[in-house]
Amino acid sequence: MMRLPWFGFHSPKSVDEAARILAAEGPQAMPIAGGTDLLPNMKRRHQTPATLVSLRQIEALKKISNGSHITLGAGLTLNEIVANAAVREKYAGLWQAAAQVATVHLRNMGTLGGNLCLDTRCTAGSPPRASAASRLRRPTPRPL
Repeated sequence: MMRLPWFGFHSPKSVDEAARILAAEGPQAMPIAGGTDLLPNMKRRHQTPATLVSLRQIEALKKISNGSHITLGAGLTLNEIVANAAVREKYAGLWQAAAQVATVHLRNMGTLGGNLCLDTRCTAGSPPRASAASRLRRPTPRPL
């Protein structure tokens, strides 16, 4: 059985707090939300961060807002996207891509942000993102 290496762990409650921790920890820290790619890679020692910063408890990353366009938080799981009627009706390409990723179990863990930011064989968000002219916004840490 492959085991995870030892690592430090932080579970911030806000985007600002997460950004500050990642900035302070430097390149030896990695964010984790779903972990469907990172954790297996850590077991195989392909990636060995000293610290993981969990994004799971950050509610701001799980929001869906609708107006003239839709805003999807990076922390939404793929199943949360599939379950959203507005995504299915107005963004069928994204809905279909999310619905076709792996299994229900992986869709319950995998996040939109992880699938957009990783270059893997099963990246759900890339084709719809490119075709829908989406905008991605990355936060920067604010001083205390």
